[in-house]
Amino acid sequence: MKSLLISMAIFISLPCLGKTIEIMSYNVENLFDIVHDEGKNDWTFLPTKTKGKKEACDKVKSSYRKKECHETDWAKDNLEVKIENITKMVRRDGKLPAILALSEIENERVISQLAKFIGYKKFAVSDSPDKRGIDLAVLWNETEDVKFLSKKEHVLKGEYFKDRPSRNILEVEFQIGKKEKLTVFVNHWPSLSNPTEARIIAAKTLAKRTKEILKKNKNQNIMAMGDFNTIDENYPHPFKSVLYKDDLYKDLHTTFKKDKSISYNVKDQMAPGSYFYGRGMTWNLLDRIFFTNNLTNNSGLEIDIASYQIYAPSFATRTYEYRSKGKYLYGSTIKGTPFRYEHNSTSNRRAGYSDHFPLIVNLKY
Repeated sequence: MKSLLISMAIFISLPCLGKTIEIMSYNVENLFDIVHDEGKNDWTFLPTKTKGKKEACDKVKSSYRKKECHETDWAKDNLEVKIENITKMVRRDGKLPAILALSEIENERVISQLAKFIGYKKFAVSDSPDKRGIDLAVLWNETEDVKFLSKKEHVLKGEYFKDRPSRNILEVEFQIGKKEKLTVFVNHWPSLSNPTEARIIAAKTLAKRTKEILKKNKNQNIMAMGDFNTIDENYPHPFKSVLYKDDLYKDLHTTFKKDKSISYNVKDQMAPGSYFYGRGMTWNLLDRIFFTNNLTNNSGLEIDIASYQIYAPSFATRTYEYRSKGKYLYGSTIKGTPFRYEHNSTSNRRAGYSDHFPLIVNLKY
């Protein structure tokens, strides 16, 4: 009897194992539908026979982009293959992430098609002023663990964006479990062809909204993810001068690398970056996940740092060979780079996946 009472006491004192949900952030590289959106420069990713495409391609100033526009025949079969390959990346071991954040998608129409095929019943899509029609999306299934609360969008404003409007920042709020709230910001900041100041404005837009939320509820859990198009050489640096200021956000990748409880072997086996820049033969971390301190205070919803990964399965990688003749790098190769997408392919095996690897992390509650 005494041993039974001791066993019961131990059982009662054990902490609840709790639950986890998985979050994935993925730049899927030009997920366009096959219909022209009026007022948008989406001509490259349309069927060759689309009325007005040839004339629109002729007007493209860049010789490289003009050639790409004329030669890309983005039709029904091509789109279906891309959706199938995105599904292969996202649906791991037969399971979907509880929350999937996507960048470089065109519109609600193509996300509706993707969601239906991939197995999501709910999604939110931004409606940005970006001239190409590039937008962001969040997909999820409504369950007792994940419930949608609200959606907002934040436009990047300033003189620079009058001529070169960019993607909005998409904000979606969820209830996780019975009482935890989570705000997810999905980002696709101005590309590196834009001045750093454009990304500084994006960072300030994100920081301002984050502070507004925390002022209203200091315990709100907040994550910002997506393609931030930011490299170490940027100055002033959008992360260091804005997001990290006053300890507003922490970077998950940096936190993971610094965590001494995580094996060096685990860290060493991870891909060197989420994006590979072939022209410079360099890896970049254009894709990031940031989080606020509330997710590491051992109270309620918690980010599982050790679960973080740059997801780079072998089927989605290729060996990159530098082929520019006359350059000292000619003939150099790098293994394990993203198997970037070939938009003219109708073969799943040859089409590829994306020029970015997705990021994954679990939340515990």
